[in-house]
Amino acid sequence: MAIANQHPAERPDAYPADYEQELQLGSGERLWMRPLVPADADVLAEEFALADEDTLYMRFFNPSFALTERRLRYLTEIDYTNHLAVAVMTIDGEQSQGVAIGRYAAKSATEVEVAVVVKPEYRRRGIARLVLERLAEAATRAGFVIMSAAYLAENQAASRLLEGLGFEHVTIQDGVAEATLRLVSDPAALGSV
Repeated sequence: MAIANQHPAERPDAYPADYEQELQLGSGERLWMRPLVPADADVLAEEFALADEDTLYMRFFNPSFALTERRLRYLTEIDYTNHLAVAVMTIDGEQSQGVAIGRYAAKSATEVEVAVVVKPEYRRRGIARLVLERLAEAATRAGFVIMSAAYLAENQAASRLLEGLGFEHVTIQDGVAEATLRLVSDPAALGSV
């Protein structure tokens, strides 16, 4: 993902600047996370065009997922409360590059569904875990009490990650698993549930 502008020039009125933050991986590597803005649409479309079939299949359960203009608007024109999306990028000045996108979207007044996509070459570094933790904190601040995640039942990495964060109540239907997490008012408790 080439979304690598740490501080977007054009920010919607509701843009939560306090969600811009540095993430530090266990390896010591530093990354930057910030909310998406509508101006990210073109870059996001380019990244979808370059995404491998396996990544699309694992995220959308369809290797030939098509990114329409309507879907692109949905992914980038967000309200930051009921629908929040964040980009994660390297911190390399002019050489910065996007490595992951995470989002949650309200399913009801009390529940959000969460998803994270990490570029293949950046997987297994703890990025998805950090993004899920930050999204859980944001959803809790927004007043949600349940976070759910849908993933392919065969995706053992996703299953282990979610279980390690305290997600439970897994149901499987037509090869798609769904796990839920009761959000807590103390974000430090995430993963220790």
